[in-house]
Amino acid sequence: MRKGLFWLIDESADPQLCTNQLLVFAAECDKNGCILIDQPPYNSRKGDSYAHKQSWEAATKDSSRRIRNKSWDFYPRGRVEISNGKATVYHNPMLAEWSEFEYAVIRGFELEGFSVEFKPDYSKHYQSNDC
Repeated sequence: MRKGLFWLIDESADPQLCTNQLLVFAAECDKNGCILIDQPPYNSRKGDSYAHKQSWEAATKDSSRRIRNKSWDFYPRGRVEISNGKATVYHNPMLAEWSEFEYAVIRGFELEGFSVEFKPDYSKHYQSNDC
């Protein structure tokens, strides 16, 4: 089970191709969302999760320059929170248009067999410059 952030990245340099994938920045945690040993420390203001802006550089360190050169808020994004053995996924509403979205999140955050609730967030917080 992992808790953290994600961005929907199109790896293709060709706009005619659609090669969507999740860029995940997450840590293994227990069923209450507490970080396990040897994971990146949380960097949010409250210290209990990751912040997209503060995590972008680390999340993209192995990505192509085309992706690394974008700002942290360029791509549509979301987060997975864990509490009481349940996962809640907050996300930019446009992500739900990708037919593989829910499966990609469940697989990317190792949530198979757990209760997962997807909550589109229409606030400015999850808006992206790519939309």
